[in-house]
Amino acid sequence: MNAPLAALFCALLSAASFAQTDLLNVREFGAVGDGEADDTQAFLNTVAAGRDAGRHVYVPRGKYRISATIALENIGLTGPTVGAWPADINALPAIIPTHTDGPAFHLGAGGSLQGVDITCSTPDDWETGPAAVLISGIGAYVRNCRIRYPWDGIITDGKSNVGRLNIENVFIVSPRNVGVRVTGTWDVPALRNVEVWNAGPVKRGLEKGIAFHFGKNDLIRVTDCFAFAMRYGFVLEDEIEDCEIEGGTWGCLTGCSTDFCPQGIVIRGEHTVSITGGTYWEHQESLVVDGKSRVRVTGAELKSNGAPAVVVRDADHVVITGCSILRKMEDFDAPAVSFEGGRLVLGDNHIEADGIGLRVGPDVVGGVIRGNLIDAHGNAAVQCDPKAESKVLVEGNLDQPST
Repeated sequence: MNAPLAALFCALLSAASFAQTDLLNVREFGAVGDGEADDTQAFLNTVAAGRDAGRHVYVPRGKYRISATIALENIGLTGPTVGAWPADINALPAIIPTHTDGPAFHLGAGGSLQGVDITCSTPDDWETGPAAVLISGIGAYVRNCRIRYPWDGIITDGKSNVGRLNIENVFIVSPRNVGVRVTGTWDVPALRNVEVWNAGPVKRGLEKGIAFHFGKNDLIRVTDCFAFAMRYGFVLEDEIEDCEIEGGTWGCLTGCSTDFCPQGIVIRGEHTVSITGGTYWEHQESLVVDGKSRVRVTGAELKSNGAPAVVVRDADHVVITGCSILRKMEDFDAPAVSFEGGRLVLGDNHIEADGIGLRVGPDVVGGVIRGNLIDAHGNAAVQCDPKAESKVLVEGNLDQPST
């Protein structure tokens, strides 16, 4: 073996040795991982030993039943780093919580969880329940995990500063209540490539469930996240039930999407949010703004079936540019855009509706409707209440029916 190859081989061996010695294996502390034994104490003992030694916890493939919350603060717990994308294949070690009085994992400051599957068994008749992962400290990190059938998937506790929270590459299946709830982040949290699906053996209609729930956040960055068949895709509220922290979200949604949800994005209260790209295909409204928020939407497709794709009830201002706004299902009579209050700038969009293109109500504060291509299928492109005519500038729109 030549010298460069020998040096590389030694470096790889050294890195592998370091990786092994930096992790404590739960099997070495008595975990069985057969899906039958209670492995709680083995997990607790491994975490305690790791904390004392400044090392992290490793969970090899297997099925581990736990009957109490595993708390992680300034320590990480990981499955195999080579595990596949945690969706439809059981490539990760499975954590099976059997307790109902707390989360499976509780992440404090500096706690991390990665490379595991958490499969819950929430009874059909439950009215409330614990989260799979509860977060209550700064700098927590969750990645490369699958969470199935929880009451809540990953939530912050609503009373602690959870700044710089990072959640990425997470697949959540059929949460009964909330997929991901983030509030209380002072300083730049991030969600990347998180999917929340209402699918699987847990039977629940579309009358409940929020995929992504945001409260008080400072410059949250939400990228490439997706919601399927939940009651709501994304909800922003400045007051969330059972949360002590109040306040709005400042941040951005980039490349996110929803499908088969009654409502896609609902913004209540006072928030500052930019929405860029993505497709929001809903049964009812794609975007609802109801509060003194500042909302900018660019390059997205907002599509609805039985209700307006965009509803602005109240807002400091909403600016929508370069979007496709579609409400084309013939069985319903609703405009593509319903402008009921606040201020709206609607420019350079393609708007198509099996009904009125844009309906302006009497209580709006002010608006500019300019440069849009509108196909209202033979209906009015813009219908403005006489009381609002002096408050809304409508010019340069092209009413061009499809051929």
